[in-house]
Amino acid sequence: MPVRDNGAAGDDAGSKSDPAPAWRSRELLLRILSSAVILPPVVLLFWVGGPYFLALVTVVAAAMAWEWANLVAPRCPASLRRLAGLIGALMVLAASLAFEKPGALVMLIALPLAFALAVRIGSGNWTPQLLPGLFLALCPTIAIHWIREMPDLGLETALWLAFSVVVTDIAAYGAGRTIGGPKLWARVSPSKTWAGLFGGMAGSAALGAGLGSLVAPADPLLLAGLGAIIAVLAQAGDFAESAVKRAFGAKDSGRLIPGHGGILDRVDGQIAVLPVAAALMLLSGKSMLLWSWP
Repeated sequence: MPVRDNGAAGDDAGSKSDPAPAWRSRELLLRILSSAVILPPVVLLFWVGGPYFLALVTVVAAAMAWEWANLVAPRCPASLRRLAGLIGALMVLAASLAFEKPGALVMLIALPLAFALAVRIGSGNWTPQLLPGLFLALCPTIAIHWIREMPDLGLETALWLAFSVVVTDIAAYGAGRTIGGPKLWARVSPSKTWAGLFGGMAGSAALGAGLGSLVAPADPLLLAGLGAIIAVLAQAGDFAESAVKRAFGAKDSGRLIPGHGGILDRVDGQIAVLPVAAALMLLSGKSMLLWSWP
């Protein structure tokens, strides 16, 4: 899942008239350099697919589950936080096997139960905090893996969904800083604006329309509308993650990516978008790129 900038719905909007402090300029440079290093291999693994892409999403799931444990239960034994990452990765592998071998569902169910038992035996009452992180890690990663492996336009669909979130954040950041204006939900994220929300929707809609004009079976107008909806879902995911961080007094979810914070900071929008998109395509039996008007 591609790295994104942390600007959903116009982060830091309203401060455009203030000179940027030196540390912010250095942080921006670090973000650009980190993205330049991370994005090419991630896109390559998207392109190659198969076990290589599965390896990528497995590693991402492990990082997400471990980071969630660090965020919500920092006083939990480190061994259990590392175990959360391992179980998160194993759950993705079990879910991927279940597409072809339904018996793997037994393992998928057994893994979180075994983890809950290990936590209970090892440290007492951390299960309610740690267990949600396993499913938070599983859902978007197995969703993007399943979408990528779809026989018709799987690669195109997976890249479109992932980059729709990226474009949403960039457009939202630009609109929020340029226009400013009323806040979306100041109590949870004080710097996100309505202008940023609509800017993100416009950016994602434009990406959908552009893709629709390049992919022959796709409908540009329909993909533009879907792109706008994706932007709303992505920014809802951003707000949800912001609310969790605020509840636990954290500025970032972690420090895995220099200049960007944690992995959860980078994929919060995709956590909301990918499972919904995968569920809708599973119900329809085909890629969103092949949908048509009723």
